[in-house]
Amino acid sequence: MPSSQQSESGNNVDAISNSTKVDPSTLKPDVANRLPLQQNHDNVQNDSPSSPLPRKQFMLGRAWKKMGITPQIFMIMVKPSISAVIAMAIYQKHSVAVNYLNLGYLIIIISIITVPILPRGKYLMNLFLCLFLTCFGCGMVYLGMWAGIKARQHTTPPDAPPSVALGYNSSASVVNAIFLMVNMFGINTLRASRVSLKIPAIHYTIFTLVGFTYGPQQATVSHARRFTKELLYAFLTGHAISTGVALFIIPVSSRKVFFGGVIGFLQSCRGLLKTQLDFVRVLDHSEMCGTRPLGQFNVDTADETDLQAKRSAMFDKKLGALKAASASILLLQAKLRDDVIFAKRETAYGYLTETDIHQIYQFLRDIMIPISGLSTIGDIVERMSEGSESPSPASETNLEDRKEWLEMVEEMHGSFDKMIQVLDDSILHILISLRFLPAPVATSEDAEKGASDPRPGNTGFGDFLLRTIDECREQRSAHLRLWTEERGLSSVFQTTTKHYTSPPTGVKQKELRIETTAREVLASKRLHIILFMEYLLYSVCMAVLELVRFAEAKSSDGTFDKKRIIVPKLKTVIKWVKGLVSGEDTDPTANVDQSAGVETVYLGDSFRASKDPEHLPPRTPWQRFGNYLRLIPKFLGSDSVRFGVRVTIAVMSIAVMCYVRQTHKFFVRQRVVWCLVMIAIGMNPSSGSAIFTLLGNLVVTFVGMIGAYINWYIVDQKTAGVIVLFPFFLMFYFYFVARFPRFLIPIVAGCLAHVLVIGYELQVRVIGLEAATATGQPFYPTYKLAPYRLLTVGAGVVVAYIFTIFPVPITEASVLRRDLGGSLFILAKYLSSVTATVDLRLSDEGGDVGLLSSPRRKLEKLMKKSLEKEVVLLNSMRQNIDYLPYDIKVGGEFPTRTYTALVEEVQNVTTYLTIIAYASESFPAAHSKSPWLAQFASQRDSSDHESHKVTTLLALLSASLKNGQSLPPYLQTPTGFRISDELLGDGGSLLDLRNVNEPGFRSIAVIEVAQRCVVGCTQRIVKLVRELVGELDFSYSIATPVGSESLLGNGADAKQRVD
Repeated sequence: MPSSQQSESGNNVDAISNSTKVDPSTLKPDVANRLPLQQNHDNVQNDSPSSPLPRKQFMLGRAWKKMGITPQIFMIMVKPSISAVIAMAIYQKHSVAVNYLNLGYLIIIISIITVPILPRGKYLMNLFLCLFLTCFGCGMVYLGMWAGIKARQHTTPPDAPPSVALGYNSSASVVNAIFLMVNMFGINTLRASRVSLKIPAIHYTIFTLVGFTYGPQQATVSHARRFTKELLYAFLTGHAISTGVALFIIPVSSRKVFFGGVIGFLQSCRGLLKTQLDFVRVLDHSEMCGTRPLGQFNVDTADETDLQAKRSAMFDKKLGALKAASASILLLQAKLRDDVIFAKRETAYGYLTETDIHQIYQFLRDIMIPISGLSTIGDIVERMSEGSESPSPASETNLEDRKEWLEMVEEMHGSFDKMIQVLDDSILHILISLRFLPAPVATSEDAEKGASDPRPGNTGFGDFLLRTIDECREQRSAHLRLWTEERGLSSVFQTTTKHYTSPPTGVKQKELRIETTAREVLASKRLHIILFMEYLLYSVCMAVLELVRFAEAKSSDGTFDKKRIIVPKLKTVIKWVKGLVSGEDTDPTANVDQSAGVETVYLGDSFRASKDPEHLPPRTPWQRFGNYLRLIPKFLGSDSVRFGVRVTIAVMSIAVMCYVRQTHKFFVRQRVVWCLVMIAIGMNPSSGSAIFTLLGNLVVTFVGMIGAYINWYIVDQKTAGVIVLFPFFLMFYFYFVARFPRFLIPIVAGCLAHVLVIGYELQVRVIGLEAATATGQPFYPTYKLAPYRLLTVGAGVVVAYIFTIFPVPITEASVLRRDLGGSLFILAKYLSSVTATVDLRLSDEGGDVGLLSSPRRKLEKLMKKSLEKEVVLLNSMRQNIDYLPYDIKVGGEFPTRTYTALVEEVQNVTTYLTIIAYASESFPAAHSKSPWLAQFASQRDSSDHESHKVTTLLALLSASLKNGQSLPPYLQTPTGFRISDELLGDGGSLLDLRNVNEPGFRSIAVIEVAQRCVVGCTQRIVKLVRELVGELDFSYSIATPVGSESLLGNGADAKQRVD
């Protein structure tokens, strides 16, 4: 279990080093001036003339800032270097070195690859797994050596001379080779199926490779025992040194990392809100809103065109900034999801308990959904602009529409500006109340000015936020009603075609002109955008309010008065162990559930285990036992097993030299074992990443060799100088690890080459030449050893690449196509579950969500799991797209743009469905406040959902793309599925704007906008998939020259389809 030996900081200020720092420019002037100066952080400058000018930084400080070395990057650079130099230094004492034979350099390597830079919780879990697999590997190595020795004894004559009895023995070699094959297959299969075992698997791989390649040389059991013991001691010593550095030198707890992530997330939310406000200010520059009527001001046509181009560029710039800020929020939230797991498991001495951390994460998740949904406004504006033909800019209708839109947007500017400023103060209040930031300096109030609004950090700020939210919401509702009444627009759902909306009072239907209808449609689209934005901003406000209430409660109930020992719950520990063993939590598979004691609720097929098209459900005990037996061939056919077999073949293609008489000595003399290590840890499941790793490994390994030369000869081969200079080279390597994590494997390979050269040379000086060559390895000086190390490591990298593409390359293109097909099917499941969830929430059915047996609870759980799987696949596909330039290109070019567009459209559909699910969360509470939503639900016709057609279409697209089969002919995409289309009779009157304040009204508008966007994205997906796989179309057409006649017509009709 993770434990803690370091308490949390009283104010959690040290967590700021792991997150985005407070930017004083983002604060209000009075708040920024009230913040105290923070040591080692950005100083808050006053704008007063008396403030001294900042001093110019020294050259070292400017270089430090230009390189982007933050405290976190500095920690990543320093900790591995310290652990390595400690391991190297203690080995220089002879009484220490004699315990490790000639394997002492392994201490340095193990102290690095145990990864002391990990947070405490992650590190201790990783250490536990490393120790377990190391000890298990020790047992396997000793067993293999013992079996090899027995095979040697049984095949060697009793009177054999020592050269035969102690020399090469084919039987012992075969036994060790078999053990090596089995262990390589098992550990690499496990590594491919369990991501958490990646680092421990490297330890196990090195241990078994070193053990089984030296195994054939062990002639007696005592020799095997000594070798295994010293190999184990080297590993355990490296673990111990790494643990000491991880826990006592610049210690970082998982809780601190999580709190730093919370600070970074909240600060990024402040920036995103300001970016959103900037976008709102240029919303009138969008194409949907028409062009500005500049002609009436006697502006030249050329100047008007130039001005319009500048405004369009400004709109695109603000939209790009909004999308970038939203993407940053999503990345931070994904990191928080990983960090909170370890923060909850960690034992610590601090303030906030495991339950508090879980609640904070849930509050942040509630903030993330609506605040990231704000970035979709630009996409929605673009989609609503498509297909809408704006009238001429000089026309009277366009001038009137433009004026109305400007009035609405300008009014919205004021409310958005006020709310975003209050939200900015609220987030600052949260950070202060949770002790993530220091409290502002108290200032005396001016009695003549009366009571002022509470400031961040003051009591009663939550009530002030609630009053502000209610006031702004009421003002906006009144303005919308007044704006629509003045213009005769009674309904925001004017674009729907399946229900009747009465015309303005006093106007007959036949008197309505086409311009009037077009104006209503355009106004309806704009009102949808306004309601969409206001609802999401209101949702952000309410989510922030909940977190403010939580922070104030913790600040006032004595949570921060006294530290206490925080121990994780037993349930958390059990869940961790189960997840470690199984790889994931078990899913509910029962399809019949007893709810409320009397009713039998039958759940759909998606709640059951996946059906097998080749087998019926088992009925007898023997059939059920047969199902378990069928798991064996299913496992052997899995991707992880195939990867394990591929790695085993690659390793044995070189390791066979160790077990053949003619090449055995060469293998030992040239240290080819490190070639095997690079093969095992450098293998990749796909060819694109393999080419990237190949090039990176070769380049960085060469750099490591040059670094070893410099490290050894620049100090004239003096031991003290070599040791002093050694950590600076490691800091250089790990700087690039911190800045460019995708180069982790190549940089580790270069670091490994450096350590192998320097560590071995220093080891020979300590233990002597005789002991260093006792295992059959000759001594080489540095100028010879370094190239040999480069060749062995480089050969391992090349062999790993060869067996990645041989016999059948697993290309990034094939993986991307498979993942994209799978993501479309998961998207269909997610759409179906979201639709079912909205129906249950709207009708207020499905039981109490607080009960484990509630169908609605199970449905929501499956919906969240589908979302999580979709997000994981999207991240994986983006990573594959990044590796596509390195993939093998044989034949035509890969349609990268089409696949990239498909991934983006899948991301958009996922985002809109998440917004739909989030908006419907307010339905259960709305039912208890007003009968409006119940009336709306009773007027719906739920017998035919257009969303079911979209689900069917997505499943069909998934199968076509995954199997590479053409789409069926004449495939029709749904024109739209909107919740307002399902109203019957006079239900359309429920959607009049006089009901805008009814609980659930705005949620319906948001769902309608998101549904329309889902349909638009689906139409694009169909078009893109059709480009990739084609269509079953056996028709033909005849083209004739323009103007000539044919049997099929002439002119524009000269080319027609004939079936």
